[in-house]
Amino acid sequence: MNSFVSPYYLILSHHTLSDSWREIAFMLDMGPSGKEGISSILLAAPEYDDNFDLWAGPVFAMLEKGVVACGLEPQVGVVCFHPQYATPDGRSFPGFGHMHSVPRLKKWLHETDPALEKELSDDEIAAGGAWQRRTPHATINVLRAEQLEAAEGRRSSSELYTENIRRLVGKTDGIGSTKLQQDLQREQALG
Repeated sequence: MNSFVSPYYLILSHHTLSDSWREIAFMLDMGPSGKEGISSILLAAPEYDDNFDLWAGPVFAMLEKGVVACGLEPQVGVVCFHPQYATPDGRSFPGFGHMHSVPRLKKWLHETDPALEKELSDDEIAAGGAWQRRTPHATINVLRAEQLEAAEGRRSSSELYTENIRRLVGKTDGIGSTKLQQDLQREQALG
C-alpha cells in the first residue's frame, strides 16, 4: 500500500534544466512511497518570474520534451505554473502540462453550468483558468504519472474546472481577479 509522502520542494539555480533532471532522477531513485519516497517535486525558479513567455515556452517545453525523449512518460508528468500564467487561447497547443484552452473551458462551462458560462466573458474565463496556474514564483510540478492517472480517473474535469472558475472569478461568489492579484503580490513579498 502506498503511503502519502509530502512533496519535495527545491529552488532552482540558473542551471534550471540540469537541476530539474538531477531532482527528477533523485525522485525516481527514492521510489513513490514509504518513509523515504517522494510523490512529487515543486521546482521553483524565481529568476523567471518576470518572463512568462520564456518559462512557459522554451524552458518548460525543453523539460517536457526531455521527459518524452527519455521515455519517462509512464513514470513522470510535469505541470507548468507561473505568477503571470496565461490560459492558452486555443489557436495552438502549448503542450501537455499547461492549462486547458479557453475554448475547452468554455465548452465545459456550457455543459456543466450554462448560467455561469453566460455570466462570464471569454477574458474572465481565461482569468479563471490562469488563476488555477498562478504561483508566487515560476514553478514546475513534477508528479508521478500513476498519481496523475489516478486523479484523472477520480474526477470529472468539466465539473472540477467549472467549480474552480466559479470560486475564483464567478460574479456572485467568486474571489475575483483583483483580490487574487493582491494576495499573489502579498505572497511574493514574503520571500
